[in-house]
Amino acid sequence: MPDTAAATDLRVSLEEICARTEALLPGFRERAAETEQNRKLPKESVDELYDAGLLQLFAPTRYGGLELDWPAIVHASRIAARGCASTGWMISVVGGHIAIAGRFTKAVQDEIFKDGARHVITTASAQTTGTITKVDGGYRLNGVWRFGSGIDHATWVMVTGRCDNHPNPPTPNVFRATVPREAAHVDDTWHVAGMRGTGSKDIRFEDRFVEDDWVVTSQSSFGLHPPGAELAPDAYLFDVPFMPYFTNWMIGPVLGCAEGAFNEYLAATKKRIGAMTGVTVAEQQTVQVRLAESSSELDCARLIFDKITDVMHRAGIERRILTDEDNAVLNRDRVYLTRLCYNAVQRLVSQMGATAIFDTNPVQRHWRDLSVMASQMGVNWDMNMTTYGKYALGLPFGKPKPEHAPSNK
Repeated sequence: MPDTAAATDLRVSLEEICARTEALLPGFRERAAETEQNRKLPKESVDELYDAGLLQLFAPTRYGGLELDWPAIVHASRIAARGCASTGWMISVVGGHIAIAGRFTKAVQDEIFKDGARHVITTASAQTTGTITKVDGGYRLNGVWRFGSGIDHATWVMVTGRCDNHPNPPTPNVFRATVPREAAHVDDTWHVAGMRGTGSKDIRFEDRFVEDDWVVTSQSSFGLHPPGAELAPDAYLFDVPFMPYFTNWMIGPVLGCAEGAFNEYLAATKKRIGAMTGVTVAEQQTVQVRLAESSSELDCARLIFDKITDVMHRAGIERRILTDEDNAVLNRDRVYLTRLCYNAVQRLVSQMGATAIFDTNPVQRHWRDLSVMASQMGVNWDMNMTTYGKYALGLPFGKPKPEHAPSNK
């Protein structure tokens, strides 16, 4: 196990994390087509993420992690997604799962991190045919869960779902079991329109036994003051209710993907000559107007990004529990940020004409990736906007999404 003093020295500033990600961005961009074609991140990219600490941002320092605060993961994933949205997703939505491990008991953490903090922990939360059954001394896992992002590079899998035969089920009836990657079978079902590089394949279990100590309720792992909080008192992500952070870390890859599309469009349009007119496309007024409109939308999205990041970071530092009212506003803002990003990129793609239909066009890849991210339940327009509307009008309102989130998918 890593020496605690040596591990503590690994902590770095947010500025350093951003600089490390910026330095890797050209490689992420260069390998984006390969990432999409292979439907997983190349080993070179994963090694770079590990070496830069970008997959250990939330890992406890006592095991060699960086144990940083909330802003690190959304800023790093935003930068990476400008070159490759799937890489940005790996940093935040997949890399963030390591913070859940930091909330477990010391005995479980010691086993997970016995070889250090270089881990990819995927989740299996979309319970299709999957079942969790209580048996003497533990639980048995059977069936299929969907959307195991990063499973090709995973070392551990967190399986989340109901346990219908539990003698004393909690409220909500949601359990989280952690198993080694080799315990899971992978069904290659990830043939999709966008975000192909996340490799979010189906995960299948065949009568896998999991001891009681490795299964927790959703409330005990995502609620206030979980067991891991006492082990790292300076890390608010191991202490405060985790669902708002779990829900909002996708804003990094969403905004970064849109910024990447805008940058690629700008570079291509400056050089593009109209096939029929022979005139530089950049000189067309309609192009200039559409560009300005998309630029304004992205500026608005950046302001919302900064607001969400600041609100959540301050709440964490203050150990303040976000209320249902706080979450109604945060969810509204996250959804609107996504809509702004999607509209901005959709307008640019429409403006590109036939050149946008080719898979080799990076703007098209960003657009498809963004379209897939915008289909996430966490940014469903009607659900989240309705919740905020009820809140603003003084009507009864509940949680904008269930306590058991479907793996950000």
